[in-house]
Amino acid sequence: MKHVLVAAVVAAALAVPGVAAAQGTVTITLTQDGQDLANALGISVTQLQQDTEDAIAEAYDVNRVDDFLRAFADATSFSNRGIGVDYAANADGLMLGVSGNVAVAVGDLGQDEAGADHPVAGVAPNLALMGGLNFSRWDLPQLTIYGNAFYRSGSLDKLTGSITSVGAHAQYKFFSPTRGKKALVLQWGGFDVTAGVEMSRWAFSLDSGDALETGFTLGGTSGSSDVTLAAQGTFALSTTAVVVPLEATTSLRLLYFLSVYAGGGIDVQLGKASLDADLDGTMTAIRPSDGAEVNMGTAQVQVTGEHGPSTGEGRVLAGVQANFWKLKTFVQLNFMPVRSASVAFGLRLVL
Repeated sequence: MKHVLVAAVVAAALAVPGVAAAQGTVTITLTQDGQDLANALGISVTQLQQDTEDAIAEAYDVNRVDDFLRAFADATSFSNRGIGVDYAANADGLMLGVSGNVAVAVGDLGQDEAGADHPVAGVAPNLALMGGLNFSRWDLPQLTIYGNAFYRSGSLDKLTGSITSVGAHAQYKFFSPTRGKKALVLQWGGFDVTAGVEMSRWAFSLDSGDALETGFTLGGTSGSSDVTLAAQGTFALSTTAVVVPLEATTSLRLLYFLSVYAGGGIDVQLGKASLDADLDGTMTAIRPSDGAEVNMGTAQVQVTGEHGPSTGEGRVLAGVQANFWKLKTFVQLNFMPVRSASVAFGLRLVL
């Protein structure tokens, strides 16, 4: 289930950053076979019940719901970085392209998450169709506007929902790029300032009648047992991110075929991520003495919470672009110290 939570982050309704009191409980009821399992593992029934509650709580991030939601709100916000704007082509006409992005964010402990008892991370992929138009024909070659959009419905394990992202940007160039024959050897692309607005909305939920499966292992002095919880009920995970980025970048083109670019920016991030889960299920366990599957008991999981992303953070970006006449292909890294990082990639056609 942990992997479902990590990969399934997706968004809901527009809101400013906020914090709602997160709540989460796990309630375990053991059958006689479940109590007998404690003896087989060499632990007390009380210890078995506690270990089971802890394992399920970890899988659903019950004890760190706020960190979990903030990490996914940050990852969703970061999933739009680099997919809607070109930083190296210096086009003077129309541009069309397709881009992808995979963003990762960590919880409130930042770089210390790796050493946390239960580290929290969010992962958010994104795709986009983009277009750009330079205003050279209107005697304003310094200005280029961009737009990007993407929508798809989909499913992940037993979760179904949709992903929507849109963005609009304006890029203004200070200082003209290097011109003439020397530009074929080395071209400086000038100094660009880019601003815009981006929105990502992801929303996934559990269909009625489907079950989420969570697997974990319980151990004791006399052996271990693999346990599976199949839970049904309500599970809705959603996030909406609205971002206003402001970036400053510059680029160099080497021997025409290779361009490199770098810069920095500030992102004002708004939105929220929310989780609402009310699940009931049956736990089955493998008895260590004979490998038989037994009905261990039932579990109820209730988790609610809401959290916004990190509101305003600095960011650095750097990318490499290969130029094949009118076709451009690129890879770009975005990094927000401590919290978030993403890799964007794609193809663009300059007409």
